[in-house]
Amino acid sequence: MKILIVSQYFYPETFRVNTLAKELVNLGHDVTVLTGYPQYPKGEIYQGYGFNIPYEKVWEGVKIERIKMRPRGKNAFGLLMNCYSFVKEGKKWVRKCKEKFDAVYVFEVSPITVGLPAIYYGKKFKTPVFFNVQDLWPENVQVVLGVNNKLVIWVINKIVDKIYKGSDCILCASRGFAENIANRGVPKEKLVYWPQFYVRPDLKDAKKPELYKDDCFNIVFAGNFGDAQGLDNLVEAANVLKDEKVKWFLVGDGRAKERLLNKVKEYGIEDKVIFTGRVDEKQAESYIHFADCGYLSFTQNKLFDMTIPAKLQTYLACGTPILSAAGGESNKIVTEAECGITTEKDGQAIADGVKEFMNKTKAEREKMVKNAEEYYEQNFTAEKLIGELVKMMEEKNV
Repeated sequence: MKILIVSQYFYPETFRVNTLAKELVNLGHDVTVLTGYPQYPKGEIYQGYGFNIPYEKVWEGVKIERIKMRPRGKNAFGLLMNCYSFVKEGKKWVRKCKEKFDAVYVFEVSPITVGLPAIYYGKKFKTPVFFNVQDLWPENVQVVLGVNNKLVIWVINKIVDKIYKGSDCILCASRGFAENIANRGVPKEKLVYWPQFYVRPDLKDAKKPELYKDDCFNIVFAGNFGDAQGLDNLVEAANVLKDEKVKWFLVGDGRAKERLLNKVKEYGIEDKVIFTGRVDEKQAESYIHFADCGYLSFTQNKLFDMTIPAKLQTYLACGTPILSAAGGESNKIVTEAECGITTEKDGQAIADGVKEFMNKTKAEREKMVKNAEEYYEQNFTAEKLIGELVKMMEEKNV
């Protein structure tokens, strides 16, 4: 098949749409990605890229079409113009496009407006559109950005309804998302639970990070340090356990990092909470695989109760037991898989969860590792989920 992927983010930005595109090519499909110029997470176009600088037209067999999307910067106006410019330039690209694709896949992490050029393409060529919802709007705007202006929310709802109506299949990252979207009046036959996948990691040559000490209980959090993740609770738990042989490793970066660093310094626990900075995927997998447990969290909110963070699949794929203070569907999966411990979203409860982990026998921890790996194999492999996507696309083209 010829598949068009529409995404505001793509290589060299590190999102799972990169893997999806590459794996579809490996399966023999002709894949083109319509995207912007790389600028995540700082909101500035990467060095070596620019509107008047030639870029790679092919990556790992994937064809790339970049449009002049304005960098988001660090303020609300920049974010608005970022969304608007992608839609405007995306539609312009579609108007000029003469190439017929068999299916359009939309990788929707915020903003949801990424779907508008795809819907426009679908109408022009009568091509089925597969819209992958990983951030719910307007809920995400209200909770994460704190926007509650009635007019703004009304406009967003109109955009969301247009995208859902124009999509032939809505791929929902969680069952909660599917229920939420159905409550908007979207026909249930359009909705498919299609969680995020993770490519099976090759860990045979992985080496234990030098920062990990054998006489400590090593806990890892890998990913984005945003307000939504509620990592202040992690710091509170670390402070409660400051006299225990427990170390927390925060692998990644994000807008909450400076605040967290200040809080760690205030408590005097710099030797207990270690920020590794950004690392490549292989290094991240080593940090996760060799950790005694992976930490999962969200702040308290109904939206996050419906959300399954991508790191959950990563932890499972790496065979890492999970300490989850994420609530909702995340906690349900950890409980169902019997691969870890769930806690309430506060420092003391999280600290108690760590102590419970530390009191587990070696056999009990090994059982959690096995359960994590088995649950991953049954539910979240790339082979399984990408295979399901291809089958759905083929069925729409019969």
